[in-house]
Amino acid sequence: MIASALLQDLRFALRGFAKSPGFTLVAVISIAIGIGANTAIFSVANALLLRPLPYADPERLVILWNRSPGLNIAEDWFSTAQYFDIRNGHSGFEQVAIAIGGNQNLTGPFEPERVGVLRVSSNLLPMLGAKAALGRLFVPEEDGPGRTGTVVLNHGTWKRRYGGDPAVIGRVLNLNGAPSEVVGVLPEGFSLPREVLPTLGTAEDGEMFLPLPLPKEAATNRGQEDYNVIAKLKPGVTAAEAQVEMDAITRRLRADHPDVYPPNGGLTFGIVPLLDQVVGNVRPTLFVLAGSVAFVLLIACANVANLLLSRALSREKEIAVRVSVGASSRRLAFQLLVESLTLSLLGGVLGVALSFAAVQWIHLVQPKNVPRLDGIAVNGEVLLFTTLLCLIAGVLFGLAPALGARHVNPGETLVAAGRGSTSANPVFGRGNNLRRLLVVAQVALSMVLLVGAGLLVRSFARLQNVAPGF
Repeated sequence: MIASALLQDLRFALRGFAKSPGFTLVAVISIAIGIGANTAIFSVANALLLRPLPYADPERLVILWNRSPGLNIAEDWFSTAQYFDIRNGHSGFEQVAIAIGGNQNLTGPFEPERVGVLRVSSNLLPMLGAKAALGRLFVPEEDGPGRTGTVVLNHGTWKRRYGGDPAVIGRVLNLNGAPSEVVGVLPEGFSLPREVLPTLGTAEDGEMFLPLPLPKEAATNRGQEDYNVIAKLKPGVTAAEAQVEMDAITRRLRADHPDVYPPNGGLTFGIVPLLDQVVGNVRPTLFVLAGSVAFVLLIACANVANLLLSRALSREKEIAVRVSVGASSRRLAFQLLVESLTLSLLGGVLGVALSFAAVQWIHLVQPKNVPRLDGIAVNGEVLLFTTLLCLIAGVLFGLAPALGARHVNPGETLVAAGRGSTSANPVFGRGNNLRRLLVVAQVALSMVLLVGAGLLVRSFARLQNVAPGF
């Protein structure tokens, strides 16, 4: 029964929209702009904030930073001695790994090229959940000196340079003039980009992984602070709890090595969740954009609600006739809600098309300040969000006309229509303040967006005029 009524109302709504193409076009475009903007921003937010990092137990992964606020050093790398201080002195970490990046010259049977190389301790890749697609990963014995050179290839590098040949295992490569045997290939989809591991070296991405053998004197070498340190918290330990113990370690280091860590430096080792490290700088901007596009959607809903109220006023006689022949107020309200939801879904389809174009534009421009760029897409999660958004928007701007249908008095309406006078309906009639209120709301929200945009442009202009000092 409900399905039959829904189908009947849907056909009626589509015929009505076809008879009023101007109204339909304006309403659909208004909704599409609001839905499209929200869908595009949610695509970015879903990839950056909602989806976990593609590693094992990502919520327990943290990156460490060497900080000296008194010396204006907010983020610095570590020495090997500091790495051992953390690994041997902190009880809140399940594992602690060290890495250093750079570029090396790859020569061999093919054209020579410059490749991004990451030297890592043997536990780093397993700690992140990586498993070899071919061959093996590094073993603990390769963390010390005296072993022959080995290399693990990134899956993309294996495909690009060696054509996905399984026989690459055992092949000897020449990196910076030193031989290194290929012992493994990482699985497809696993990478350790610079946004996750911001190395001091110039490697943009880890195309090849080499072991990081540390000599015995590395435990006392505090001079070369070039290394990244990544750790995995023990189950149940939070980053804040781990930071308390880390502060105790740095207090001891300041006391034991005042010549290396002067008191005015305020040495501390900061613990940052890995996801915060990746998206930290983008998060506030994303929240501002999400708020802005939410305002755009509210403006679109107010606009369409006003259009529907105006259209309902012209249809009041039709609604009164239907009431007089036995249509219930609930049935009429249901029909008007179906019409508004149909409009919303039509606008949603166009909005999704706009969001696809926006996401493609983001991939085309490749903005350097947007992390996890490859994960931004209009996927099933985003489409589910858009569908819910369409339903909510359809109910929002269709609620006033639906409620108005419940207050139609067929006798008064038909008499007023025969005399050519205005409606006395408290929702549809000219005496109603709802439409005026909706216009005021649209103007108010638009002013908020315009003021925010104006402040942003003024700030940008001032930044452009700042003297760089050279």
